[in-house]
Amino acid sequence: MNKDLRSFIGEARQLGSAFYANVSRPVDPIFEPCVIQQKLAAEGRYPVIRCEKVNGSEYPLVTNVFGNYDLLGLALGVDPLEPKSAILQRFIQGEANPIPTKTVQRADAPVKQRIFINEDIDLSKLPIIHHAENDSGKYITVGVLVVKDPDTGVLNAGMYRHELQGKNLLGCMFNPAHHGGYIYRRYKELNKRMEAVLFLGHHPAALIGSLCEGPMDLSELEVMGGMLGEPLEVVDGETVDIPVPAFAEIAIEGYLDPSNETKDGPFAEFTGYYGPAKDPVGMMNVTAVTMREDAIYHDLDPAHQEHNLAGTLSLESTVYDNVKHLCPTVTGVYMPVSGSCRFTVYVSLKKRVPGEGKSAGMAALTANPNIKIAIVVDDDIDIYDEQKVLWAIATTFEADRDMAIIPNAMGSHLNPAAYGEVRTESGPMNTKVIIDATRPATLHFEEPIKPPREVWEKINLKEYLD
Repeated sequence: MNKDLRSFIGEARQLGSAFYANVSRPVDPIFEPCVIQQKLAAEGRYPVIRCEKVNGSEYPLVTNVFGNYDLLGLALGVDPLEPKSAILQRFIQGEANPIPTKTVQRADAPVKQRIFINEDIDLSKLPIIHHAENDSGKYITVGVLVVKDPDTGVLNAGMYRHELQGKNLLGCMFNPAHHGGYIYRRYKELNKRMEAVLFLGHHPAALIGSLCEGPMDLSELEVMGGMLGEPLEVVDGETVDIPVPAFAEIAIEGYLDPSNETKDGPFAEFTGYYGPAKDPVGMMNVTAVTMREDAIYHDLDPAHQEHNLAGTLSLESTVYDNVKHLCPTVTGVYMPVSGSCRFTVYVSLKKRVPGEGKSAGMAALTANPNIKIAIVVDDDIDIYDEQKVLWAIATTFEADRDMAIIPNAMGSHLNPAAYGEVRTESGPMNTKVIIDATRPATLHFEEPIKPPREVWEKINLKEYLD
């Protein structure tokens, strides 16, 4: 029996109001769950949110599962009291140790408790949310699409946006650079339909595994097992030759016909701005829906920080490996929410030789084209505390000596500041910046003030405060 979304919700609930909030009042699927989430964020609160009743649907909804970095740690079994750096190390360990899937019988698969085929399919009965005012419609935002490479047979899993376009129709917008996009284009070359399973609601460790940035011959289903610490249990599909995670809440089966595409957008993006309409995008024709008897619908607000955080560990891991190859004494990598968990990276380094700070910054920038700003600090700076990072910049960094600017570099077209080969036009390029806020390796520099270690370790505030 796999860990699942329900077991995670139970863990979060036990940790109290900082990790879990319940909404018993009915909510409207047009904006309301998102605004509840955003109003909590305005108060500095990021709990898992369960909405017991969504108007127009019999199914409850859960959102904000990736609401903050501590929830990522909880998903991966890291105690909230452990250092935040342990979260990335746990992810790296899970990614490096994939576990093959385990096939189970239908009777042992909760996702098979209810089955809808053909005319019984009606996706509008799910509490699919309209997230932002200018979105083109209602979107499934945290479903994991599983497809099969037609040449190798390797299963691929990825997270994309899926607009509700009919009772049995979903849009499917692939990022062209993602593996799913390559596989879809290969089916188009072969003039074949692409079978697919879109599953919703599983333990967040499994979902984090689906977002890893490994090679195309690595199945994310096995990485999900690595993150769970146990094999991902799967069961045969009803209408497709694709395995279905047995402990998912909902599974949507179907096919994408590359000769029959659609369009979608605008769509609220992780940047905090709307992404443009896309034409064409894939169209998923749904052939079956299976689910638990009391299924929970999992949603994600794409304009909230949970969208950014959902995939941040995969990107941090990529940056960490890239920097470590050049600078073995790297001690940490963090993609802060303030940079949309994509555009800005903080790197901590135990500096050994002059120039190593800038080298670490260059390695960080080249790890992923989305990264626009790399800030490198010494290993005694807490990169998870932006006040400490800014203090390091303010007290060690001088722009004429410690900054490098790289214009016309491949970047992110979704960043509103991006430009094209004609500088005044939008496009896929950004100007990259390295800020080396490390202290000199061989020259004298002022010593930071720190409390005496023995006294720090001796004092327990509970024993001293009345």
